Amino acid sequence: MDKSSKISIKINGEEKAFEEGAVTSQDQVEEKNGEFGWVLPTPDGLGKKVIVLDDVKKKKKIKPEQKVKEKKKKKISFFTKKSPSKSIIISIIGASLIGLCFGFVFLGIFKQSKPDALNPTKNSVSVSGTATNQVQMKIPAVKFDLAQVGMYKSMESAKKNEKEVSTNGFTPVIYEKNNNFFVVIALSGKDSTFLADEVKKKLKSTYLKEETVGGQEYKGPKQSVDMYKAEVETFNFMLSYLTDKNFNNEKQLEQISSTMLILSKQKDYIKNKQLLSGLKHLQNIEKVMSSNTKQNLNKVTQSVQYDMLSLFKILKEQKNTLTN
Repeated sequence: MDKSSKISIKINGEEKAFEEGAVTSQDQVEEKNGEFGWVLPTPDGLGKKVIVLDDVKKKKKIKPEQKVKEKKKKKISFFTKKSPSKSIIISIIGASLIGLCFGFVFLGIFKQSKPDALNPTKNSVSVSGTATNQVQMKIPAVKFDLAQVGMYKSMESAKKNEKEVSTNGFTPVIYEKNNNFFVVIALSGKDSTFLADEVKKKLKSTYLKEETVGGQEYKGPKQSVDMYKAEVETFNFMLSYLTDKNFNNEKQLEQISSTMLILSKQKDYIKNKQLLSGLKHLQNIEKVMSSNTKQNLNKVTQSVQYDMLSLFKILKEQKNTLTN
């Protein structure tokens, strides 16, 4: 064979000249290999480039769709997840909480109604074979001005003075304090000028002094102690109404009327005759105040003097221990 003859070879559809006996350097071989890769024959006579898998893995790019899929799925909270088991569990927990709430409420009611077994005398005492709730309460003092016309050691002497004063147009009341008997003809609140303007001018011998009710510890049946406290407070509220500042104040008058309505409903639970009499005087005072709003202050104050003095007598002579 002629060594100088040339042979043409088609590679990948491209014709290449091939010289037999030609020597190719190693660098050229590596360069060609890097350029074309390994070429294998195919049935159609064309060469096929061999693809190295390691190179493909390095060059292959991750598609956006694959990145989204690879993202970690967010954990769904139990409270946002909708499922039948969730509804059942929440229903059980809710029913348990409601049951506990009702349980504590009824337990508190039961404890309040149950007597103290360790201290039976703390909440109740035995009176004539019956158990009655006893309470002890400090009632604030109420101060006011009082017009006094006499002080005596005996009731007989006080009554004589009472008759004499009655001829001057007053309706005196006698009350007892420290074994002495006092004859009084009028009273008013600390901010009122009624005693100085009306009483003192009519009877110059009148002695004006400060007096108080309450201001001590009172104990006894709860209904009686509560009623005594209410009468003292209402008495004070009425005195504050009979002043230039508050007279004909609609809101205060409404409060007095509503208070009397409440106290009137409690009279069926009170057996203390003195307290019931005090309640009656309060009702009379409220009636005069409500029906004489167009009259001047001094006339209304004068109209309620007898009931005011009678109520004062009851509250002042009340012992620290009340009875029912």
